[in-house]
Amino acid sequence: MTIPFRPRWYFFIALVSITFIGPLSLHLFIPALSAVKQGFGVSTGMAQLTMSLAMLSMAFFTVAYGGLSDRFGRKRVLLGGLVLFTCGAAACMVAANMTMLLAGRILQGAGAGCGVVLARAIARDVYGQDRVAQVIAYLTAAYVLGPMVAPPIGGQLTALFGWRALFVFASAVGLLVILAVIFGVPETRVRSAALPQGVFAGYKSLLRRPRFVGFMLQPGLLSAAFYTQATAVSFLAAEHLGADAAKIGLWFFAFPIGFMSGSFISGRIGANRSIEFMTILGGLVGIASGALLVGWLYFGGVSMAALYIPGIFVSLAQGLSMPYAQAGAMAVDPELAGSASGAVVFSQFFWPAALQQLTGMLADGTWVPMAAVQCVAVSGALLAGWMAARAKD
Repeated sequence: MTIPFRPRWYFFIALVSITFIGPLSLHLFIPALSAVKQGFGVSTGMAQLTMSLAMLSMAFFTVAYGGLSDRFGRKRVLLGGLVLFTCGAAACMVAANMTMLLAGRILQGAGAGCGVVLARAIARDVYGQDRVAQVIAYLTAAYVLGPMVAPPIGGQLTALFGWRALFVFASAVGLLVILAVIFGVPETRVRSAALPQGVFAGYKSLLRRPRFVGFMLQPGLLSAAFYTQATAVSFLAAEHLGADAAKIGLWFFAFPIGFMSGSFISGRIGANRSIEFMTILGGLVGIASGALLVGWLYFGGVSMAALYIPGIFVSLAQGLSMPYAQAGAMAVDPELAGSASGAVVFSQFFWPAALQQLTGMLADGTWVPMAAVQCVAVSGALLAGWMAARAKD
Protein backbone atom coordinates (compact mmCIF):
# COMPACT_ATOMS: atom_id res chain seq x y z
CA MET A 1 0.00 0.00 0.00
CA THR A 2 1.35 3.44 -0.93
CA ILE A 3 1.39 6.46 1.37
CA PRO A 4 -0.25 9.73 0.18
CA PHE A 5 2.37 12.39 -0.48
CA ARG A 6 2.31 15.74 -2.24
CA PRO A 7 5.54 16.02 -4.23
CA ARG A 8 7.50 19.25 -4.24
CA TRP A 9 10.28 20.46 -6.51
CA TYR A 10 13.08 19.08 -4.33
CA PHE A 11 11.46 15.62 -4.40
CA PHE A 12 11.79 15.47 -8.19
CA ILE A 13 15.42 16.64 -7.97
CA ALA A 14 16.09 13.86 -5.46
CA LEU A 15 14.56 11.30 -7.84
CA VAL A 16 16.78 12.58 -10.65
CA SER A 17 19.84 12.26 -8.42
CA ILE A 18 18.88 8.67 -7.60
CA THR A 19 18.58 7.71 -11.27
CA PHE A 20 21.92 9.44 -11.93
CA ILE A 21 23.76 6.72 -9.98
CA GLY A 22 23.34 4.02 -12.65
CA PRO A 23 24.67 5.98 -15.65
CA LEU A 24 27.38 7.48 -13.45
CA SER A 25 28.76 4.05 -12.63
CA LEU A 26 28.73 2.99 -16.32
CA HIS A 27 29.10 5.96 -18.65
CA LEU A 28 31.74 7.76 -16.58
CA PHE A 29 34.02 4.77 -17.10
CA ILE A 30 33.61 4.23 -20.87
CA PRO A 31 36.34 6.70 -21.98
CA ALA A 32 38.79 5.03 -19.56
CA LEU A 33 38.47 1.50 -20.95
CA SER A 34 41.56 1.80 -23.17
CA ALA A 35 43.54 3.36 -20.31
CA VAL A 36 42.66 0.46 -18.00
CA LYS A 37 43.57 -2.02 -20.75
CA GLN A 38 46.99 -0.41 -21.16
CA GLY A 39 47.53 0.24 -17.46
CA PHE A 40 47.04 -3.37 -16.38
CA GLY A 41 48.29 -4.91 -19.64
CA VAL A 42 45.15 -6.96 -20.26
CA SER A 43 43.16 -7.95 -23.34
CA THR A 44 40.16 -6.10 -24.75
CA GLY A 45 37.83 -8.81 -23.44
CA MET A 46 39.31 -8.56 -19.93
CA ALA A 47 39.08 -4.76 -19.92
CA GLN A 48 35.47 -5.02 -21.05
CA LEU A 49 34.72 -7.15 -17.98
CA THR A 50 34.92 -3.93 -15.95
CA MET A 51 31.74 -2.91 -17.77
CA SER A 52 29.95 -6.22 -18.23
CA LEU A 53 30.48 -7.50 -14.67
CA ALA A 54 29.24 -4.19 -13.24
CA MET A 55 26.16 -4.44 -15.43
CA LEU A 56 25.51 -8.09 -14.52
CA SER A 57 25.82 -7.18 -10.85
CA MET A 58 23.32 -4.37 -11.38
CA ALA A 59 21.00 -6.72 -13.23
CA PHE A 60 20.79 -9.36 -10.53
CA PHE A 61 20.54 -6.90 -7.66
CA THR A 62 17.70 -4.99 -9.30
CA VAL A 63 15.57 -8.11 -8.88
CA ALA A 64 16.25 -8.09 -5.15
CA TYR A 65 15.66 -4.35 -4.77
CA GLY A 66 12.27 -4.48 -6.49
CA GLY A 67 10.95 -7.37 -4.39
CA LEU A 68 12.43 -6.08 -1.13
CA SER A 69 10.91 -2.64 -1.66
CA ASP A 70 7.44 -4.13 -2.24
CA ARG A 71 7.69 -5.90 1.10
CA PHE A 72 9.74 -3.59 3.34
CA GLY A 73 9.26 -0.13 1.83
CA ARG A 74 11.30 1.93 -0.62
CA LYS A 75 13.53 4.28 1.39
CA ARG A 76 15.45 1.87 3.62
CA VAL A 77 16.23 -0.45 0.68
CA LEU A 78 17.28 2.55 -1.43
CA LEU A 79 19.71 3.84 1.20
CA GLY A 80 21.28 0.38 1.54
CA GLY A 81 21.95 0.29 -2.21
CA LEU A 82 23.47 3.77 -2.24
CA VAL A 83 25.88 2.80 0.55
CA LEU A 84 27.00 -0.26 -1.48
CA PHE A 85 27.57 1.94 -4.54
CA THR A 86 29.74 4.40 -2.62
CA CYS A 87 31.80 1.66 -0.97
CA GLY A 88 32.32 -0.04 -4.34
CA ALA A 89 33.55 3.19 -5.91
CA ALA A 90 36.00 3.69 -3.04
CA ALA A 91 37.29 0.10 -3.49
CA CYS A 92 37.91 0.72 -7.22
CA MET A 93 39.79 3.89 -6.37
CA VAL A 94 42.45 1.97 -4.43
CA ALA A 95 42.52 -1.23 -6.56
CA ALA A 96 46.08 -2.54 -6.90
CA ASN A 97 45.36 -5.07 -9.65
CA MET A 98 42.72 -6.15 -12.13
CA THR A 99 41.12 -8.61 -9.72
CA MET A 100 40.58 -5.92 -7.10
CA LEU A 101 39.21 -3.52 -9.70
CA LEU A 102 36.71 -6.11 -10.94
CA ALA A 103 35.62 -6.85 -7.36
CA GLY A 104 35.07 -3.15 -6.73
CA ARG A 105 33.10 -2.80 -9.97
CA ILE A 106 30.87 -5.73 -8.97
CA LEU A 107 30.15 -4.06 -5.60
CA GLN A 108 29.59 -0.68 -7.26
CA GLY A 109 27.18 -2.26 -9.75
CA ALA A 110 25.31 -4.05 -6.97
CA GLY A 111 24.66 -0.72 -5.30
CA ALA A 112 23.89 1.20 -8.48
CA GLY A 113 21.08 -1.23 -9.30
CA CYS A 114 18.89 0.41 -6.67
CA GLY A 115 18.66 3.80 -8.38
CA VAL A 116 16.51 3.48 -11.45
CA VAL A 117 14.38 0.62 -10.03
CA LEU A 118 13.34 2.45 -6.90
CA ALA A 119 13.09 5.89 -8.51
CA ARG A 120 10.47 4.49 -10.91
CA ALA A 121 8.65 2.56 -8.19
CA ILE A 122 8.58 5.68 -5.96
CA ALA A 123 7.32 7.73 -8.92
CA ARG A 124 4.45 5.31 -9.41
CA ASP A 125 3.63 5.41 -5.68
CA VAL A 126 3.43 9.19 -5.73
CA TYR A 127 1.99 10.01 -9.17
CA GLY A 128 -0.22 6.97 -9.79
CA GLN A 129 -0.67 4.79 -12.88
CA ASP A 130 -2.39 7.52 -14.93
CA ARG A 131 0.59 9.89 -14.78
CA VAL A 132 3.52 7.56 -14.25
CA ALA A 133 4.48 7.08 -17.93
CA GLN A 134 4.67 10.82 -18.52
CA VAL A 135 6.57 11.37 -15.27
CA ILE A 136 9.03 8.58 -16.12
CA ALA A 137 9.51 10.15 -19.56
CA TYR A 138 10.46 13.51 -18.06
CA LEU A 139 12.46 11.83 -15.31
CA THR A 140 14.36 9.87 -17.97
CA ALA A 141 15.03 13.05 -19.94
CA ALA A 142 16.58 14.54 -16.82
CA TYR A 143 18.40 11.32 -15.98
CA VAL A 144 20.03 11.38 -19.41
CA LEU A 145 22.07 14.30 -18.11
CA GLY A 146 24.08 11.53 -16.42
CA PRO A 147 25.17 9.86 -19.67
CA MET A 148 25.50 13.28 -21.28
CA VAL A 149 27.94 14.77 -18.79
CA ALA A 150 29.59 11.60 -17.44
CA PRO A 151 31.71 10.57 -20.49
CA PRO A 152 33.18 14.06 -21.10
CA ILE A 153 33.91 14.36 -17.39
CA GLY A 154 35.34 10.85 -17.37
CA GLY A 155 37.46 11.56 -20.42
CA GLN A 156 38.88 14.79 -18.99
CA LEU A 157 39.52 13.30 -15.55
CA THR A 158 41.27 10.31 -17.13
CA ALA A 159 43.39 12.52 -19.40
CA LEU A 160 44.38 14.87 -16.56
CA PHE A 161 44.65 12.63 -13.48
CA GLY A 162 44.32 8.99 -14.59
CA TRP A 163 41.37 6.61 -14.40
CA ARG A 164 41.41 6.36 -10.58
CA ALA A 165 40.14 9.93 -10.40
CA LEU A 166 36.83 8.67 -11.82
CA PHE A 167 36.16 6.76 -8.63
CA VAL A 168 37.08 9.68 -6.39
CA PHE A 169 34.38 11.61 -8.23
CA ALA A 170 31.88 8.73 -8.05
CA SER A 171 32.44 8.31 -4.28
CA ALA A 172 31.76 11.99 -3.68
CA VAL A 173 28.57 11.89 -5.77
CA GLY A 174 27.41 8.79 -3.89
CA LEU A 175 27.69 10.60 -0.57
CA LEU A 176 25.75 13.60 -1.90
CA VAL A 177 22.94 11.37 -3.22
CA ILE A 178 22.68 9.61 0.14
CA LEU A 179 22.11 13.00 1.77
CA ALA A 180 19.52 13.93 -0.89
CA VAL A 181 17.53 10.77 -0.15
CA ILE A 182 17.71 11.20 3.62
CA PHE A 183 16.34 14.74 3.49
CA GLY A 184 14.31 14.81 0.24
CA VAL A 185 12.56 11.46 -0.18
CA PRO A 186 9.87 10.19 2.23
CA GLU A 187 8.83 6.58 2.56
CA THR A 188 6.11 6.10 -0.07
CA ARG A 189 5.02 2.53 0.66
CA VAL A 190 3.86 0.92 3.88
CA ARG A 191 5.89 -2.15 4.74
CA SER A 192 3.90 -5.30 4.07
CA ALA A 193 4.32 -8.93 4.96
CA ALA A 194 1.17 -9.82 3.03
CA LEU A 195 2.88 -10.61 -0.29
CA PRO A 196 2.93 -14.41 -0.49
CA GLN A 197 5.83 -16.84 -0.66
CA GLY A 198 8.74 -14.47 -0.16
CA VAL A 199 10.45 -11.58 -1.89
CA PHE A 200 10.85 -13.26 -5.29
CA ALA A 201 7.37 -14.79 -5.62
CA GLY A 202 6.04 -11.84 -7.62
CA TYR A 203 8.49 -12.47 -10.43
CA LYS A 204 7.14 -15.96 -11.03
CA SER A 205 3.63 -14.56 -11.42
CA LEU A 206 4.76 -11.77 -13.77
CA LEU A 207 6.89 -13.99 -16.00
CA ARG A 208 3.88 -16.16 -16.81
CA ARG A 209 2.29 -13.25 -18.67
CA PRO A 210 3.39 -12.69 -22.29
CA ARG A 211 2.41 -9.01 -22.16
CA PHE A 212 4.75 -8.42 -19.23
CA VAL A 213 7.56 -10.43 -20.84
CA GLY A 214 7.32 -8.34 -24.02
CA PHE A 215 7.42 -5.07 -22.11
CA MET A 216 10.37 -6.37 -20.07
CA LEU A 217 12.44 -7.53 -23.04
CA GLN A 218 11.91 -4.52 -25.33
CA PRO A 219 13.85 -1.90 -23.30
CA GLY A 220 16.45 -4.51 -22.35
CA LEU A 221 17.30 -5.33 -25.94
CA LEU A 222 17.33 -1.67 -27.00
CA SER A 223 19.71 -1.00 -24.10
CA ALA A 224 21.85 -3.91 -25.31
CA ALA A 225 22.06 -2.33 -28.76
CA PHE A 226 23.03 1.00 -27.17
CA TYR A 227 25.75 -0.35 -24.87
CA THR A 228 27.13 -2.78 -27.44
CA GLN A 229 27.69 0.10 -29.82
CA ALA A 230 28.85 2.58 -27.16
CA THR A 231 31.56 0.34 -25.70
CA ALA A 232 32.75 -1.23 -28.95
CA VAL A 233 33.18 2.10 -30.74
CA SER A 234 35.38 3.40 -27.93
CA PHE A 235 37.90 0.63 -28.71
CA LEU A 236 37.53 1.11 -32.47
CA ALA A 237 38.01 4.88 -32.17
CA ALA A 238 41.14 4.44 -30.06
CA GLU A 239 42.70 1.63 -32.09
CA HIS A 240 41.70 2.58 -35.66
CA LEU A 241 41.66 6.37 -35.42
CA GLY A 242 44.04 7.09 -32.52
CA ALA A 243 41.39 8.99 -30.54
CA ASP A 244 42.27 9.70 -26.90
CA ALA A 245 39.91 9.43 -23.91
CA ALA A 246 38.99 13.13 -24.01
CA LYS A 247 37.99 12.99 -27.69
CA ILE A 248 36.01 9.79 -27.20
CA GLY A 249 34.18 11.40 -24.28
CA LEU A 250 33.18 14.39 -26.42
CA TRP A 251 31.95 12.26 -29.33
CA PHE A 252 29.91 10.21 -26.87
CA PHE A 253 27.57 13.22 -26.63
CA ALA A 254 25.80 11.76 -29.69
CA PHE A 255 24.23 9.01 -27.59
CA PRO A 256 22.64 11.07 -24.80
CA ILE A 257 21.51 13.75 -27.27
CA GLY A 258 19.41 11.09 -28.98
CA PHE A 259 18.17 9.71 -25.67
CA MET A 260 17.15 13.11 -24.34
CA SER A 261 15.42 13.98 -27.62
CA GLY A 262 13.47 10.72 -27.56
CA SER A 263 12.48 11.20 -23.92
CA PHE A 264 11.32 14.76 -24.58
CA ILE A 265 9.30 13.68 -27.62
CA SER A 266 7.70 10.81 -25.71
CA GLY A 267 6.79 13.14 -22.87
CA ARG A 268 5.13 15.54 -25.35
CA ILE A 269 3.24 13.12 -27.59
CA GLY A 270 2.93 10.01 -25.46
CA ALA A 271 -0.14 11.21 -23.56
CA ASN A 272 -2.04 11.10 -26.87
CA ARG A 273 -0.70 7.71 -27.94
CA SER A 274 -1.06 4.23 -26.51
CA ILE A 275 1.68 2.43 -24.63
CA GLU A 276 1.74 -0.16 -27.41
CA PHE A 277 2.21 2.48 -30.13
CA MET A 278 5.16 4.11 -28.35
CA THR A 279 6.81 0.75 -27.65
CA ILE A 280 6.64 -0.39 -31.27
CA LEU A 281 7.72 3.06 -32.50
CA GLY A 282 10.92 2.71 -30.48
CA GLY A 283 11.56 -0.70 -32.03
CA LEU A 284 11.16 0.67 -35.56
CA VAL A 285 13.57 3.55 -34.90
CA GLY A 286 16.02 0.99 -33.48
CA ILE A 287 15.88 -0.99 -36.73
CA ALA A 288 16.61 2.22 -38.66
CA SER A 289 19.64 2.90 -36.44
CA GLY A 290 21.09 -0.55 -37.18
CA ALA A 291 20.65 -0.06 -40.92
CA LEU A 292 22.35 3.34 -40.75
CA LEU A 293 25.28 1.97 -38.74
CA VAL A 294 25.96 -0.90 -41.12
CA GLY A 295 25.44 1.17 -44.27
CA TRP A 296 27.70 4.03 -43.17
CA LEU A 297 30.55 1.79 -42.04
CA TYR A 298 30.32 -0.48 -45.08
CA PHE A 299 30.15 2.23 -47.72
CA GLY A 300 31.98 5.06 -45.94
CA GLY A 301 34.60 3.28 -43.87
CA VAL A 302 35.52 3.77 -40.22
CA SER A 303 35.35 7.37 -39.00
CA MET A 304 34.29 9.09 -35.78
CA ALA A 305 31.05 10.20 -37.45
CA ALA A 306 30.25 6.70 -38.76
CA LEU A 307 30.90 5.19 -35.34
CA TYR A 308 28.99 7.71 -33.23
CA ILE A 309 26.24 9.47 -35.22
CA PRO A 310 24.12 6.29 -35.69
CA GLY A 311 24.15 6.17 -31.89
CA ILE A 312 21.83 9.19 -31.89
CA PHE A 313 19.09 7.00 -33.36
CA VAL A 314 19.53 3.91 -31.19
CA SER A 315 19.38 6.13 -28.12
CA LEU A 316 16.43 8.06 -29.64
CA ALA A 317 14.63 4.69 -29.86
CA GLN A 318 15.30 4.09 -26.17
CA GLY A 319 14.01 7.50 -25.17
CA LEU A 320 10.82 7.11 -27.20
CA SER A 321 9.75 3.73 -25.88
CA MET A 322 11.44 2.98 -22.57
CA PRO A 323 9.10 5.01 -20.29
CA TYR A 324 6.05 3.40 -21.88
CA ALA A 325 7.40 -0.14 -21.80
CA GLN A 326 8.20 0.44 -18.11
CA ALA A 327 4.71 1.82 -17.42
CA GLY A 328 3.12 -1.06 -19.32
CA ALA A 329 5.10 -3.60 -17.30
CA MET A 330 4.11 -2.01 -13.97
CA ALA A 331 0.43 -1.89 -15.03
CA VAL A 332 0.22 -5.67 -15.49
CA ASP A 333 -0.13 -6.08 -11.70
CA PRO A 334 -0.09 -2.80 -9.73
CA GLU A 335 0.51 -4.64 -6.43
CA LEU A 336 3.81 -5.87 -7.85
CA ALA A 337 4.96 -2.51 -9.26
CA GLY A 338 8.33 -2.71 -7.47
CA SER A 339 8.95 -6.24 -8.70
CA ALA A 340 7.92 -5.26 -12.24
CA SER A 341 10.28 -2.27 -12.16
CA GLY A 342 13.08 -4.52 -10.90
CA ALA A 343 12.49 -7.07 -13.65
CA VAL A 344 12.54 -4.43 -16.40
CA VAL A 345 15.73 -2.88 -15.08
CA PHE A 346 17.23 -6.38 -14.74
CA SER A 347 16.55 -6.80 -18.46
CA GLN A 348 18.11 -3.39 -19.16
CA PHE A 349 21.35 -4.47 -17.50
CA PHE A 350 21.47 -8.22 -18.19
CA TRP A 351 21.10 -8.09 -21.97
CA PRO A 352 23.61 -5.24 -22.43
CA ALA A 353 26.12 -7.03 -20.20
CA ALA A 354 25.71 -10.32 -22.06
CA LEU A 355 25.74 -8.91 -25.58
CA GLN A 356 28.56 -6.42 -25.10
CA GLN A 357 30.71 -9.17 -23.57
CA LEU A 358 29.82 -11.37 -26.55
CA THR A 359 30.94 -8.53 -28.80
CA GLY A 360 34.23 -8.35 -26.90
CA MET A 361 34.77 -12.08 -27.29
CA LEU A 362 34.04 -11.89 -31.03
CA ALA A 363 36.21 -8.79 -31.52
CA ASP A 364 38.56 -9.18 -34.48
CA GLY A 365 39.71 -5.59 -34.89
CA THR A 366 36.88 -4.72 -37.32
CA TRP A 367 33.45 -3.16 -36.87
CA VAL A 368 31.59 -6.28 -38.08
CA PRO A 369 31.02 -8.09 -34.72
CA MET A 370 29.71 -4.91 -33.10
CA ALA A 371 27.34 -4.14 -35.98
CA ALA A 372 26.07 -7.72 -36.17
CA VAL A 373 25.24 -7.90 -32.46
CA GLN A 374 23.65 -4.44 -32.55
CA CYS A 375 21.36 -5.44 -35.43
CA VAL A 376 20.29 -8.65 -33.67
CA ALA A 377 19.45 -6.65 -30.53
CA VAL A 378 17.29 -4.01 -32.28
CA SER A 379 15.46 -6.73 -34.23
CA GLY A 380 14.70 -8.56 -30.99
CA ALA A 381 13.46 -5.32 -29.42
CA LEU A 382 10.94 -4.80 -32.21
CA LEU A 383 9.69 -8.39 -31.89
CA ALA A 384 9.32 -7.99 -28.11
CA GLY A 385 7.28 -4.80 -28.55
CA TRP A 386 5.03 -6.57 -31.04
CA MET A 387 4.54 -9.47 -28.59
CA ALA A 388 3.51 -7.08 -25.79
CA ALA A 389 1.07 -5.29 -28.07
CA ARG A 390 -0.52 -8.55 -29.25
CA ALA A 391 -0.86 -10.15 -25.81
CA LYS A 392 -4.18 -9.69 -23.99
CA ASP A 393 -3.19 -10.33 -20.38
